[in-house]
Amino acid sequence: MKSQQKSWMLKFSTLIVVTACFSVLLASLLVSKNLNKLLVLWGEDIQMTVYLSDEIQTSEKQKIQDWLSQQSSVEKVDYINQKKAFENFQTQLSSYAPNLSEDEELLKMIPASLEIKLSYQIPEGQELKTMQSLKEGLSQLPGVDEISYGQDWVQKYSALVSGFRAGFNGLGLILSLAVLFIISNVVRTSVFSRHDEIVVLEMIGASFKRIRKPFLVEGAILGFVSSVVALGVCGGFYLLGTKFVSENLSFLKLSENLEFFSLPSIVLFLFVGTTIGTLASYFCVRSINDGFSGSQRGAIE
Repeated sequence: MKSQQKSWMLKFSTLIVVTACFSVLLASLLVSKNLNKLLVLWGEDIQMTVYLSDEIQTSEKQKIQDWLSQQSSVEKVDYINQKKAFENFQTQLSSYAPNLSEDEELLKMIPASLEIKLSYQIPEGQELKTMQSLKEGLSQLPGVDEISYGQDWVQKYSALVSGFRAGFNGLGLILSLAVLFIISNVVRTSVFSRHDEIVVLEMIGASFKRIRKPFLVEGAILGFVSSVVALGVCGGFYLLGTKFVSENLSFLKLSENLEFFSLPSIVLFLFVGTTIGTLASYFCVRSINDGFSGSQRGAIE
């Protein structure tokens, strides 16, 4: 009776630890998902500005626009002539330097430009490479004086996203290995506690599937239940987090852009959690029915 009680206590403590690991993993993925979504959302206004030379010909400008229209990475192109650019400049400076904005000589100093809006179909994290590619192509066209797209900001943005992805990928690998180790330990203990039963089954000729199946099911159930509970814990914290953001940071309009895992992602996570539990069990029971009855208990790996 005491051994059974200890076994259930061990399984319960294992469930808690594995759930904690899965919860941390899910939280990391959720933070990465929403941080990346917010960064992309804030970066949707990233655009390239192509400043045209003063001597540009109409045919050269049309050639540039035609080239841009053929690029799948370009969503929209707006031509800003000198007059419109000057009016925008006046509007921006009207409250800071009204006298300066009235200087018509500035009109000659402000070049015409093309404002390029990137396509929404560009894969996340590929914005920088896309703009660099566009810059290389535009630089070879006549009439292009300078190209600007906030290179420093975009590079920092891409580095931040890549850094989070790399960090969370590493954390996911470590936690997955930890879960494998934890579940394999509890299954190994279960195998030891049922040693005599396994010996009897081997002696009467039970198939390896018949002997190993209960332990594989035990590991799969541990992985599945831990995954379900972890999803519930993560969902609860997500609701609390969105509520806090909507009540205290409403001016940033973040809560309306935060999102939980999609249904396919949830199903995939449950499948992965169950698979990890099954694999952890398999590593422990693969020696059963392979001379187990005549071996020492230490032969179980």
